[in-house]
Amino acid sequence: MKKGMLAVVLLLVIVGIWGCAPPQPTSERWYTPQQVADGKLLFASHCAGCHGDQGQGGSDWDRPKADGSYPPQPLNGSGHSWHHTLSSLEKTLAQGGTHPGATMPGFAEVTTKPQRLAIIAAFQDLWGDLIYSKWLYRAGL
Repeated sequence: MKKGMLAVVLLLVIVGIWGCAPPQPTSERWYTPQQVADGKLLFASHCAGCHGDQGQGGSDWDRPKADGSYPPQPLNGSGHSWHHTLSSLEKTLAQGGTHPGATMPGFAEVTTKPQRLAIIAAFQDLWGDLIYSKWLYRAGL
């Protein structure tokens, strides 16, 4: 390999490693305190029955039940909800579960988009700063 080409490859590797640095915790959020307050009420009436009052989800949420369906996942940051973009989370709330084995109903008929965003704000407010930062880094807004 020529020296010039080697320098370019080395630079790309360094930039790639630097660009993959883990996110630093942040307390800055996309939502407002009012959205969280509104979302907590909506979460209590539409989501807590399955996902738990603190978003803890069902036991063994990551293992299929005998019928192939999955228990409700945690929304408190200990599940995989932080892997999804804000628009994907809102779409799931509107349309319901979208992967095989999902049994979550859609809420488009009983909530508005601003209400669904408030629900997301409520459960994201349960996430620690590091999980929220990872969400921003991985998928986020």
